[in-house]
Amino acid sequence: MYLNNVLVSGLLPLLATLIHASPLSEENLVKRALPEVECAKVTKVISVLKSNKATSFCSSYLGIKTSTSTITKVQTSTITSAVGTPSTTVVFLPGNPPASKERRGEAALDEARIEQRDNKPDYLKDVGSPVISSACKCLNLPTPVSTTTKVSVQTTIITVRPTVTKTVYPCATPVPGEGANKVQTVPYGLAYPYPSSVPGTSNQRFDLSTKGGTLEGCCNICYFDIPNCLQAFYYSYQGCVVQQPTEIVGTGPGVSSVCPNGQIAGLTYNRDTNPPFRSTGNIAGPCGQTYNNL
Repeated sequence: MYLNNVLVSGLLPLLATLIHASPLSEENLVKRALPEVECAKVTKVISVLKSNKATSFCSSYLGIKTSTSTITKVQTSTITSAVGTPSTTVVFLPGNPPASKERRGEAALDEARIEQRDNKPDYLKDVGSPVISSACKCLNLPTPVSTTTKVSVQTTIITVRPTVTKTVYPCATPVPGEGANKVQTVPYGLAYPYPSSVPGTSNQRFDLSTKGGTLEGCCNICYFDIPNCLQAFYYSYQGCVVQQPTEIVGTGPGVSSVCPNGQIAGLTYNRDTNPPFRSTGNIAGPCGQTYNNL
């Protein structure tokens, strides 16, 4: 306690002159610092503060406020607005759809760290407040600066027609439905206006001894093996017959290896309600524009 009394008596006049010093800017750093001769009187406390990394404590203890600067940044944003009747794009994939998996979400844990700051930490509990104040001033603490970024957003709105993508596995095992007495879904569908009112088609047959010997095989030939399949017919007694156009008009959308010109202009499919004898029904091709009620 003798050390404290000496330091207090020596520092009181000095503290009286410093009480009006403002710690709000860098230019006041010199005013906030004590002369070396005064700092020499509290070297032990200064060493304790430095060893305990007490910069934050001293800034708070001396009431050094953070100086705030603001930076303005301009960002551009584009918003796409869907307006009108949606257009549907059908995407055909081979095989069976993936099995549904239960998605298990993990709850995010927010861990909050709460810092409890005492006015006087334990390593300074036996040191008087004037001495602590003097020692802190001898650290020559800078004024902390906090930079705030203000963002100005300029938004551009683009209007587009909405689109809907439908994924279908037409040749999934087992291929659904057989004949007029069963529910007709994809892949079954009667092509319109091909081939009745549009000339220029050719047929290719795959016998029972080939890949076209099964309903699934016939379906895969039409959807994934040959280009521009209009429709296919599977007969249990002769195999698979695939129909292709010799004169084709593509519209561009939906270009793929089996639809090299994209969708076939005007080609739509409707339910095949009257399939041929011993046939499962017409198998719709992958390059159509519309698949009605399938």
